[in-house]
Amino acid sequence: MHAMRSTAVTLLASLLLASCGKDPETTTTANPLLEFVPADTPYLFANLEPVPPAILDAWLLRAQPFLEAVDAEIRDARAKLATSDPEADPTFAAVAGAVLAELEGKLNRAGLESLGIALDASYVVYGNGLFPMVRLGLGDAQALRAAIGRIESSSGQAIPELESGGDRYWRITDQDDGVAVYIAILEDHLVLSAAPVSAEATFLPLFLAQQRPQAAQADGAALAQLNQAKGYTPYGSGYLDLRLAAEEVLNPSSRTSAYLATVEGHDPAAIDPACAAEARLATGFVPRMVAGVTELNDSAVGVQYQLEFEPSLAAELIELVSEVPAASTDTGNLLAVSLAIRVGRLREFARTKALALAATPFACPQLKDLNQKMQVFAEQLNQPMPLPIGNLMGLRAVITEVDLSNPQPGTARGLLSLEVENPQMVIGAASMLIPGFEQLGIEPGADPVQLTEELVSIVTPEFEVYAVMTQRAIGLSFGPGMRDALVPFMEEKSGNDGAFVSLDHDLATLAGLQQHHAGGELDEQQLRLIEAYQAMAGRARLSLSFTEDGLSIDSRSSFK
Repeated sequence: MHAMRSTAVTLLASLLLASCGKDPETTTTANPLLEFVPADTPYLFANLEPVPPAILDAWLLRAQPFLEAVDAEIRDARAKLATSDPEADPTFAAVAGAVLAELEGKLNRAGLESLGIALDASYVVYGNGLFPMVRLGLGDAQALRAAIGRIESSSGQAIPELESGGDRYWRITDQDDGVAVYIAILEDHLVLSAAPVSAEATFLPLFLAQQRPQAAQADGAALAQLNQAKGYTPYGSGYLDLRLAAEEVLNPSSRTSAYLATVEGHDPAAIDPACAAEARLATGFVPRMVAGVTELNDSAVGVQYQLEFEPSLAAELIELVSEVPAASTDTGNLLAVSLAIRVGRLREFARTKALALAATPFACPQLKDLNQKMQVFAEQLNQPMPLPIGNLMGLRAVITEVDLSNPQPGTARGLLSLEVENPQMVIGAASMLIPGFEQLGIEPGADPVQLTEELVSIVTPEFEVYAVMTQRAIGLSFGPGMRDALVPFMEEKSGNDGAFVSLDHDLATLAGLQQHHAGGELDEQQLRLIEAYQAMAGRARLSLSFTEDGLSIDSRSSFK
């Protein structure tokens, strides 16, 4: 259920943040909200153009049954609030009920637009120093204000507004000297942020757009260049510059330091110089995180997250990846997974880094406890590793079928490959440890050999296991009819493109497995939500790769 909801949130967020089919080389922008973004912001995520209407309409049409199921949950939640425990907070119940009433029946284009929300809006998420600032374009600011007025009237609870320089805003906080959440509806957009209440005099002019940054990212050039370099679309991308973020904490003249100077107990000048130096050194190895939508058409969404590394570190990590084929893309599989990592090299990499850290111990007082731990870790990695484990290069698995009414290993059909540099060594070790294993006669290039019932821990009348060996792997098939697929599976060629983890699975089946796991805990509305999701869900693919830029996490979800 959790994964299904996460995918649904990703889908809806992607509709607001992404699309495809435009020229990534453009340095112009149709996003007017970028004029509020400081050029030196430590982080930024925004779209340069809105989602094309045809793609948006296609997704809304596909998601309509799912949204109707969500709407049914809203009605159910309203009914529960109306009959809630009399000891519950009546103010919360009244406001929550009014909000749900306002949303009911409006989870569609016309309904959302009636609330002033524009599905093809411009948006920016950026740092006012380290404090977040979110600006979202509105279709009709007055319609949103009217909706809030109806919530106040229906709930009987006023939501008091404050005023500064002629502009109104809301401040949400339970303490006068802490950090508050700020919300305002301006002429053409909604803005949300957080900042210390004591810094309002400096914060509010920027928040309310009464004051613009001296240098802004108004032309969108920074994001356009990022999109071109990474292959992102202009409909959702951004970055977190860890070097700039560190300076916001370490530099007494930064905007964050200026805000926090009003909060008792914060003094950047009191930061130990050794800690500051080591923090700056660390951000040199991992300077930036970036993300962007790589694909959005009428049936698929793709997103990439990347943690950029210093070039020499990235090169070392690339060498850890083995030549194990990536997870299968066969749409007939319920699940395919691949791990491609040289365990022996990984151990040596970790040992070398631990020794280097132990040789140049941290001087920062808060990090000194790590010095001894690094020394112990390096010594542990010096211990001999069993040869079969040291020779391990990865594994692959495919599940083609499982009984959803009884999802146990004995009801599954699939394939498994243990990728090693010397598979005969593994077979020899197994022969010494498992009585009867040496009698199977598993040899490189020989036909698959069926394992006996004594060697199979999960035995059902339909369950059968075959084993085969190649020059670089040991393979198993499990379940009836899988023997003939084993050899072709083992002969697949590598093409992982640096991916050390890849996963491909059927989204509807995953939701079914989660439903089975929940048992009878799901009510009728939740079951209806799952069924609506399964009707539109397709497949999802995830891969983690080491590249010359660093660690890349690529995800793609397709829908029916």
